[in-house]
Amino acid sequence: MMDSSARVDRVGVLLINTGSPDAPEPSAVRRYLAEFLMDPCVRPLPGPLWWIVLHLFVLPRRQEASAEKYRRIWREDGSPLVSIAGRLARSVQAEVARRRPEADFVVRPAMCYGQPSVARALSELRDAGCSSVVAVPLYPQSASSTTASALTHLRGALAALDWNPPLIEVEEYASRPAYLDAVAARIERDGFDAAHDMLLFSFHSIPCAHVEEGDTYVHQVEATCRQVAQRLGVPKASWRLSYQSPFEDNRTWQGPFTSHALADLARVPRRTFMVCPGFSIDCLETLYDVEYELRGCFDAAAVPGAELRYVPCLNDGAEQARLIASVVEDCLDELRGA
Repeated sequence: MMDSSARVDRVGVLLINTGSPDAPEPSAVRRYLAEFLMDPCVRPLPGPLWWIVLHLFVLPRRQEASAEKYRRIWREDGSPLVSIAGRLARSVQAEVARRRPEADFVVRPAMCYGQPSVARALSELRDAGCSSVVAVPLYPQSASSTTASALTHLRGALAALDWNPPLIEVEEYASRPAYLDAVAARIERDGFDAAHDMLLFSFHSIPCAHVEEGDTYVHQVEATCRQVAQRLGVPKASWRLSYQSPFEDNRTWQGPFTSHALADLARVPRRTFMVCPGFSIDCLETLYDVEYELRGCFDAAAVPGAELRYVPCLNDGAEQARLIASVVEDCLDELRGA
């Protein structure tokens, strides 16, 4: 979608993701969770009521436990999500410049919650002389709680800046052959053998109510699994789809759940490769949840010969840089043709 009311010159490109606390400490985690969990696209109750529940009951319990989780995955350069996003933005900048040396554009990472914020990144783009914006939420499959939330943050930040540049919003890119090829190549590079191994696709879950209201996320996820499996030559009996959720005992969230799938797969003496293609960059949900919680579900039920291998996300690798560069290129062409 684009507003073409202004002339296009230098293009600002935002790669938007969810975000991370500034530090793996309870106070920083509390600030981050308060911002994240009050998002209208995320909160489960009306704003005023949820604010009371969140600040009196949820945050006091979660801030210490969540801070400990972040400490387990924190790196010397800070939050994995934020640091990898920064490197990816630089790689995309270089890749698009290599393909389109005539293009005038600037790529910046931006986070819906925490830093670098969407507002800060937009200010930098405007200060750099950008007269149009391309927004790429780094969620391959779109959902109201991810892509829609990111784009809502974007529009709110633009309104707060009183800036109305021509704008292209990328709502999904999971249907692109370049994405499907990149995911398949990543799995294959980790040693997956379609003739002998099991493949488990694990995606973040969403409330069933969102699906009932018309969110097409589940259909997009299913299409991703089928097409990646086809590229790898995996028969239907050798791959499964599951969803990660902190509310797995609550039937109001989309299943089947990953913890249950792993416990089942562990009862067969073969290798199971687990991949999370809905996450563009490894973050708390993969680096901690997979390695420290979900792996335990597998190990507790594992028979001799059963092995679980986690396939990392595309992160800032060459496949991801080429993929996102191709998305940006198409947007540049759209702006040029407007």
